[in-house]
Amino acid sequence: MKKNNIFTKIIKNEIPFYKVAENYDHLAFLDIYPIKIGHTLIIPKNKNVDKIFNLTEEEFISIMSFSRKVAIGIEKVIPCNRIGIFVLGFEIPHVHIHLIPMDQESDGDFSKKRIVIPEKNLQILSKKIYNSIKI
Repeated sequence: MKKNNIFTKIIKNEIPFYKVAENYDHLAFLDIYPIKIGHTLIIPKNKNVDKIFNLTEEEFISIMSFSRKVAIGIEKVIPCNRIGIFVLGFEIPHVHIHLIPMDQESDGDFSKKRIVIPEKNLQILSKKIYNSIKI
């Protein structure tokens, strides 16, 4: 890891986070300031690049496949019409995918005020999602 940002600190277990899934290459965890309950972030663990299309084709397919599995797990726990997938990356220069439970398009509005969720609720939710995912 060449850049020391919040995601590299999470990967190194230097700061607390609420894991929902992990494999050798990827980590999924709850956004602690979500726009919707269940808002999850997916990051590559072994490659610190800023833009998703700078991943190799194999890495891109791999992170998308992992994201699909996580999204299916989230949908089992959070009632919603669909799981939205967003790749923005303006805040942190490390590839990350947002998976957001959605009932309408406006649920994906990143300019909305973020939700504050108590730590205990994040712990419970992360365990429920973790247990629903088949990696």
